[in-house]
Amino acid sequence: MFRLDGEVGVSYSQIYVESDPGDFGPRMHEAFAGQSSGLCGAAVPGALFLSTGLHTGDVGFTVEVRGQAPALDPAWEDVVEVSFYPLSEQTFLVQWAGEDSWELDLKEGLDYRVRYCARGMDQAREKDVRLDDEPLLDRYLLQFWPAPPEPDRIVRQTSQSAAYSHDWVRRQPDDGFRVRAIMAQRRAHLTPEGPESFRDAESPDSTADIAVISREADLQSVREQLTALSSHPAALSWDWVADFCIPAYDAEHTPDDCVGYLEAFLEEIGERAFALGTVLASLESGHAYYLAFVTPTEFEQLSRLLTAHRMSAESVRYGRWTRRVSWEERAASSVISAWAIPDDHKSAAPGAAITWRESPEASEDTEPDRLA
Repeated sequence: MFRLDGEVGVSYSQIYVESDPGDFGPRMHEAFAGQSSGLCGAAVPGALFLSTGLHTGDVGFTVEVRGQAPALDPAWEDVVEVSFYPLSEQTFLVQWAGEDSWELDLKEGLDYRVRYCARGMDQAREKDVRLDDEPLLDRYLLQFWPAPPEPDRIVRQTSQSAAYSHDWVRRQPDDGFRVRAIMAQRRAHLTPEGPESFRDAESPDSTADIAVISREADLQSVREQLTALSSHPAALSWDWVADFCIPAYDAEHTPDDCVGYLEAFLEEIGERAFALGTVLASLESGHAYYLAFVTPTEFEQLSRLLTAHRMSAESVRYGRWTRRVSWEERAASSVISAWAIPDDHKSAAPGAAITWRESPEASEDTEPDRLA
């Protein structure tokens, strides 16, 4: 068992776990997006955003990496669990602004369950700042063990600080709801229950938000499935379809040729959706195409969620399917979100150039997100 034990410094009631060497860690609203618990944010792959009661000073902190789920000590007042997937060979517990860090013995390519336990949060929150010669107020335990991904959950809630954090998370604008619904449906489709489970999966409109299209499907069927999606953009015109011919099976045209026509057909739909400010997204195709219309922001959220489960999302554009991007190239995920989001840019012309933009680094003098 791997174990770290001692005192660590927190600032703005925050400390982090980071495994992506090219990232500065998620902002608070990103880390907790779509969660029901508010102490350990795990919505962004490869990172954890840990909240403490104390605003500034040292807290007691223990990290354990175990081979299996440990028993829960009743002494801990507040307990939450999330899932975590390291994105590199090195994962660190990191203080605010990288002031100090400690490497954790976590393996890349392995899913972990994480339990974050707290004690003394209310007293520490009331004190706000702890000086070096003052007694320890709050203590935390962070445990990892190998386990398949599961939704976050609140195991125990005692303090008012934790209750406030959980409530804050649930009151945030739920921009990722449809993305989570798509993810739930994708996961349900892969379960042994099959189609029935897929139909019963969580969906905001009680209808499937994903079109599952066979690679041998005819073009009329593809059109009907996509048009039936609740996310289908109403402004998408289909007057061009009559000119899009597919050859009959004969001596010169094999089923493989027809698959090529289907892919070209989907790319044409993707191009026309793109011109309307919508992304036609494909979710890691296997023997079928898993397709959904999403906004650029939802596409980025969807990409992150799927990456956390070692899957991927691709945009479907005329003449190409976007190649899959490794986390060393994760800036590519910002390409979609950098396009068509400003209020004065309602649509994009097919083939328009996309400008890569770097996110400005936050000033250390600016206080980060924190619960008021």
